[in-house]
Amino acid sequence: MINLNRNALHHFFIYVVFFLTSGSFGEPIVIKGFSVKELLGTPIEKIRFCTRDYQPVVFQIDEMTEDGEYVCSQGENPNSDSGNGILDSLDELVFLWEDCQPLNTQDSLYSDNKLLRLRVSRAKEIREICICKDGSVPVSSKRYIYYDHESRMLRTPWYYAEFGLDRFHFVKAGVKKEDGDRYVDLTNELRIEILLRALWGLIPIRYSEDNMVCLVKRFKTGPLRLIRRGDFHLNLGLGLRGSRAIVNQICYPQIIKVPVYVHAPVRFGSFFRDAYIEMTPVLKDVPGFSFRIPQAEFSRKIGGEQQLDTMIYLMPNHQFMAVSDDNMGYGWVLKAEIEDQYLKNSSFIYRKPSLRLGSVDCGFRLNIHNLPRGYYEITNWVFFQSGDFASFKDEFRSVIEPAIVTAADGDYQNELSASGVHKKLSD
Repeated sequence: MINLNRNALHHFFIYVVFFLTSGSFGEPIVIKGFSVKELLGTPIEKIRFCTRDYQPVVFQIDEMTEDGEYVCSQGENPNSDSGNGILDSLDELVFLWEDCQPLNTQDSLYSDNKLLRLRVSRAKEIREICICKDGSVPVSSKRYIYYDHESRMLRTPWYYAEFGLDRFHFVKAGVKKEDGDRYVDLTNELRIEILLRALWGLIPIRYSEDNMVCLVKRFKTGPLRLIRRGDFHLNLGLGLRGSRAIVNQICYPQIIKVPVYVHAPVRFGSFFRDAYIEMTPVLKDVPGFSFRIPQAEFSRKIGGEQQLDTMIYLMPNHQFMAVSDDNMGYGWVLKAEIEDQYLKNSSFIYRKPSLRLGSVDCGFRLNIHNLPRGYYEITNWVFFQSGDFASFKDEFRSVIEPAIVTAADGDYQNELSASGVHKKLSD
């Protein structure tokens, strides 16, 4: 267990947690500038999110270039000069579903010179958020993201994660205890293994998370999300690099988006008989926590001495797995842009003892069969629990079934799960 014994940080966390409804999940809503056409051309410093009676609501606006790059002002290679300070059509506006007000479906949407109302729908529930372009309206003092780039440590009121040097994967992570000051040190690292069997399966070729290099040279920290922009490549050995791309790791108060980029230069069946990608967080022996796959009715404790090495044959893609003690923990959703026909016999994994320095490996294996040549994005979504597990296990649908934002001119989908890969680099 890690005790974050810093007075300023302690008061920061207590303040933030107090303002959140107990058991409420902080689902981010992301919209593009073109969704609010009335605001295009407005200086960003004058835009405010608020309630109908002008009470401030926490928000974040991130500028984007025409090439799909975030404008990030921090790091060794910032691109601040690519921004113009004006809301453009590709810029992103971020707020939380929980900050939206309940709305009567009979209420009409309207806007005037000062207030713009948006309707946000999720399942059968409808809420409202307001935006104004009046710099005199106060900005919310809430802030959920705390990041130290030198140590690569991210903290929020729900979790902490320490990222590897020049990597996107974490080397240590934990979840918040209910007192708001301490974390349960739950995870050692993210173990990744890529296996390719060449020449009729006679030659195995293996890669690990250490081969997946991501040089993070700029980032942006705001009240609602951290953007780590990285130059990604797979280190193939002998000075060779594959799967090169620009990717964005985006961290929200209760969600982390971790994209992995794979380039198949030829159809897999032409050279490889078998191939798989295995991702398994290495968990510590923490009493009370268990690995759970609700759709398979699987639950197994991560602590104790009893050993088990098994695969749970349920397609992991778009499915939910979790490590929880009922009141706190994390969930994981895989969203691979690969058709299921190329992922036959994929499965979840429970392996105790761990292949690394830990108690158990809990994750998934994607078996890849005859995959056509092309570029593939595999996004891992990590959710951090608040409230009971019964409600938490359904929160993953926020990335599978995005909320709808209705403006005066039509409906727009929540951009939360939009691609994290914006531009390919030449190999």
